Amino acid sequence: MTKHGKVLPFRRHGAKRTARRRWRWGRILFPLTRLLAPAAIVGLLLIAVSLGMVDEPGSNIPESEGKANDHAVRVTWVDGDSGRLDGQEFRLHGVDAPEGSPQRAKCPRERELSSDAREAARNLTEGGSVRISRRYEQDEYGREIVDLVVDGMDVASQLVAAGKLKRWNFDGGERKPDWC
Repeated sequence: MTKHGKVLPFRRHGAKRTARRRWRWGRILFPLTRLLAPAAIVGLLLIAVSLGMVDEPGSNIPESEGKANDHAVRVTWVDGDSGRLDGQEFRLHGVDAPEGSPQRAKCPRERELSSDAREAARNLTEGGSVRISRRYEQDEYGREIVDLVVDGMDVASQLVAAGKLKRWNFDGGERKPDWC
């Protein structure tokens, strides 16, 4: 190549400099993309959950609406003797429900009884006037142990009478009831 009759020298080091510059930026940007990609995925999942496109974990747990002191409360039953009352975890005092999880249930019949007990508890609290009549200490899982009343009647006693729960004196050291 000539420019006004002179030969221009070919520069190899120009290509190396560009490659080095790219590599330097790659060393800075690559770790950032490794951090930003998971954050972007989590953000998209949160948006999907908030828009109702994806179910939240535990969204298949039966819920019922009740009233307490003239305001609506949401009772969510995990099983027949425990759940959440307006988001606060609780467990009914002095009773036991059959276990529903495959790891904790001792037989298939206990798992079937568990869903029946949970459904009975949900039906009992649905639309009624729900309140905590007595609070005890917390259990080992951090749930508040309570006596729950719906329309003036004790929830645990009604579920025991219906055969969905069994009396259990946990404080007295009794063994857990056998559901099999």
